[in-house]
Amino acid sequence: MELSELTEDIVLMLPVILLVQGVVALILWFAFGSKGGRGARFAAWLGLVTLTLWVGSALAFVVLHLLLFQFGNGAVVAGVVVTTVFMLLMPFGWAYVVRHRDTTTDGEASDGPTPHGPTPSAGTHAH
Repeated sequence: MELSELTEDIVLMLPVILLVQGVVALILWFAFGSKGGRGARFAAWLGLVTLTLWVGSALAFVVLHLLLFQFGNGAVVAGVVVTTVFMLLMPFGWAYVVRHRDTTTDGEASDGPTPHGPTPSAGTHAH
């Protein structure tokens, strides 16, 4: 198998893999989204990563071709490096966004119990 055949196979399989990943994210979102928690966050992260890979790959395809025809091979190499770094760091960025989306201005999570326990209601006092 030559490199060109392998590249062609990868190019043909990548959209299918991303589509399956998106379907899995959608199923997880509907299964766990209403319940919240770790499953919903994972489903949101998987969906965001998949969508960004789809859109980012299409955008990179167009931009890299524009760079090639306008500025030549050197610009394409720089564009490929920038695109690769973005695609490698993007899942970590989405993980940060999904994990910290529900924090308040005080830095405490808005869901779940507070570290100080429940606050007593008015008119009650401990003995």
